[in-house]
Amino acid sequence: MMKKAVHFGAGNIGRGFIGKLLADSDVAVTFADVNDPLIDQLSHEQKYKVRVVGTESTVDEVRHISAVNALSEDVIERIATTDLVTTAVGPNVLDKIARTIAQGLQKRFEQGNEASLNIIACENMVRGSTHLKAEVYKHLTEDEQAKLIR
Repeated sequence: MMKKAVHFGAGNIGRGFIGKLLADSDVAVTFADVNDPLIDQLSHEQKYKVRVVGTESTVDEVRHISAVNALSEDVIERIATTDLVTTAVGPNVLDKIARTIAQGLQKRFEQGNEASLNIIACENMVRGSTHLKAEVYKHLTEDEQAKLIR
């Protein structure tokens, strides 16, 4: 079965780098963003094009994608069943999505999903993932936090 990822941020880095990298690794990516026209387009087409520049320039098509609004219940449901969460939203937005990620983790616990979940902040900041972890933990009880440590 194809692995799944939820990626916060469907901008240039999200789609052009992280989304493509995951898709090239046979991971089905769900983008979580707040840009409704972009969400609608990605959800409808379930693919997009990326220009790959090197010695020569080529255009690749990224497939096996979907998109949900980052402020919706849909993203929480996706986090509850995904294999990986990544972000490319900018350092200032990490604190805003931390609650949503925490809610997704709580939903995982409710559903009995104890599979490991890596969460990677692909941000232009030092120790971005560590910062995101601290922000997510603010929304979890000590018991919930203890379930995350392995």
